[in-house]
Amino acid sequence: MIFKNLLRRKTRTLLTTLSIAMGVAALVALGAMAEGFVLNYGSLVSSSDADLLVMQADAMDVAFSSVDVTVAERISGMPDVTEVEGVVLGWLTAGDMSFFIVFGHEPHSRSITHFRVIEGAPLGGGRQILLGKAAAEALEKAVGDTMRIYGAPYQVVGIFETGQGVEESSGVVSLEEAQKLFNKPRQVSLFQVYLRDIERSEAVRERIEKLFPKLSASLSKDYGLNQDWMTYIKGMAWGIALIAVVVGGLGMMNTMIMTVFERTREIGTLRALGWRRRQVLRMILGEALALSTVGAALGIGMGIGLTRLVARSPGLGAMMAGRYTPTLFAQALATALALGTVGGFYPAWRGANLQPIEALRYEGGAGGGKRESGRGKMERGRWTSVFHSLSSILHFPSSVLRDLWRRRTRTLLTIAGIGVGVATVVALNGIGAGFMVGFNHFSSSGGGDLTLRQADVADTSLSSIDERIGRAIAGMPQVEAVTGMVMGIATSEEFPFFLAWGLEPGERGVQRFPLVEGRYIQRPNEMMLGRTATKMFKKEIGDTLMVYNNRYRIVGIFESGSAFEGGAGVLNLREAQRLFGKPRQVSYYQIKVRDRDDVEFVRSAIEQRFPEVLVSLSTEFAENTQDMQQFQSFVGALSFIAVLLGGIVVANTMIMNVYERTREIGTLRALGWRRRMILGMMLREALLLSLLSGVAGVLMGVGLCALAGSAPMVGSLLQPSFSPQMFGEAIGLALLLGGLGGIYPAWRASRLSPAEALRYE
Repeated sequence: MIFKNLLRRKTRTLLTTLSIAMGVAALVALGAMAEGFVLNYGSLVSSSDADLLVMQADAMDVAFSSVDVTVAERISGMPDVTEVEGVVLGWLTAGDMSFFIVFGHEPHSRSITHFRVIEGAPLGGGRQILLGKAAAEALEKAVGDTMRIYGAPYQVVGIFETGQGVEESSGVVSLEEAQKLFNKPRQVSLFQVYLRDIERSEAVRERIEKLFPKLSASLSKDYGLNQDWMTYIKGMAWGIALIAVVVGGLGMMNTMIMTVFERTREIGTLRALGWRRRQVLRMILGEALALSTVGAALGIGMGIGLTRLVARSPGLGAMMAGRYTPTLFAQALATALALGTVGGFYPAWRGANLQPIEALRYEGGAGGGKRESGRGKMERGRWTSVFHSLSSILHFPSSVLRDLWRRRTRTLLTIAGIGVGVATVVALNGIGAGFMVGFNHFSSSGGGDLTLRQADVADTSLSSIDERIGRAIAGMPQVEAVTGMVMGIATSEEFPFFLAWGLEPGERGVQRFPLVEGRYIQRPNEMMLGRTATKMFKKEIGDTLMVYNNRYRIVGIFESGSAFEGGAGVLNLREAQRLFGKPRQVSYYQIKVRDRDDVEFVRSAIEQRFPEVLVSLSTEFAENTQDMQQFQSFVGALSFIAVLLGGIVVANTMIMNVYERTREIGTLRALGWRRRMILGMMLREALLLSLLSGVAGVLMGVGLCALAGSAPMVGSLLQPSFSPQMFGEAIGLALLLGGLGGIYPAWRASRLSPAEALRYE
């Protein structure tokens, strides 16, 4: 009987199942990709047979780690150690691959044998590269071809396989070449340590950390488990999946409430024939759980398909290749059943508590079968005046507002379902815009007209520019001043995420941080903190702050008006270079041009002379970074999901609206209403419903941003920036949902013949 009831309304059942399936698909896909990312990235440096990995302590990631090569000599001298091999690892962009990993190994080392050459020859010298099989296909390169990295040509001498997707989407060069590429002279990212007896690994690990307090040693198999930022990525993925699940749950509840309304007379008949309340409750709840089960099965299949589709994208796709576990599928099924239980319980309870006489009198519409009391008539009159006032403002017929209010439970659930999707898009766009405003403010507040960073870096914080380039640019007659800056990201037990800038104390760049207390930095062991950071860390002038096991005395507190800068610290340039492993290098250069008319000339001249750098107008710097472009692509994909889910919710609601009002529509048609009048009425309802959802979504999005901005440590980087255009686009997105979701139900309503509609039961 349960499945017979569901099949009676095939379109509505299909839409509800799709709504649940998409929520489950998001849960499966994002959960699998998050788990896969942790596994795949964690195995990058632990897939060889090394016993221990030694890298910079508190480095956010191995790509940010810098260890002096002289450390290898002291570790090699330990009696339990047989070999110590240095490895350099870095990210960059190459061709269509926005995330291309390059490893640096000694050509004849033990660790490089992990990359099994299947075509061509092993590495033999400088300016040579081995490509993974997947990378060679994505870049369309074969043995003997040449590829450019940071503008320099490298000959492809071989193609390798490892059986690991991320590694096969990467490249391998000699250790010396990698040190040049990633500006790590006499440094490596980590050391791979081989032991005589694995049982001695813990003792050796403790001894290494005792000898080198600024380094950390871990078992190779535990590397991925020690990366705190991977936990944040998993949390973000599950958070976004939860949003899709909530939308699916609201759609489920909407459908089941409508089921009760539509079948009120049927339920009354069953109650009159002797059905008990628990039987009605079991029937309606059973329908909800059946929908959830089918939706879960469909969603799991869609999630697997989506994950495999993402895994095919070059570069980053291999990193996101899904990892499926029985636990993940069990969570997906449990979530779908929870949606069915929560979404179906209230409608089932309501249906079970209908009195037979009232249910048999039900004629559709607002009711639920109850006669309107005197107080209800007074309420209706009061709301009628409100509808007239609101409709004059929105230029909608008051009947449209009244029809939505008559079904206010369903209307509110629909608004919530669409609003959650719109809110997510608003929040992410707001945070992204806030990041761009903050970064552009930082780039331009020092008076610089142009900002330089290293070209082709996959992450802005990895940019490294040789100081000789800065000195050469300073010698150009059109240039007034050149200011170098180092940007670093630090982590520790005290704070999981801390942004630090390095600037020369006597240069004009440091003046961009207006002091509200104390003085500017002068010595290497001094630091200035933003006002927000002092509150987060509970620090004052004279206190000390530990960064990478280095103690810095706080001598000044600044407040620039930018939340992005307020949560950061400022160090002496040379100290920041030492701390973040950038000797004689900077992350960015800001250039002040003497004559504004020469800005484009200077920009072109620098890019021609130094192809390894990218030059942007300081006011447009953030928009040109790879980080922001990838973030915008992510928001675009999320917007597409929101459109799809929201469109299903609107279509479901409007189809139920048509079913419920079939006799009303038939009466209107019998009274002379033309098809286009019915079509217009239904479309107006869908558009108004979406307009209200858009407004609600904007308000919820602003609230989400306020919540994110108050988060400890990372909140200063999540300060949003909103504009009327952004809000207009969000509401436009909601109206698009209304148009897409309402057009078929409106067309169906306009095609109803009066005779058939009046006979509808």
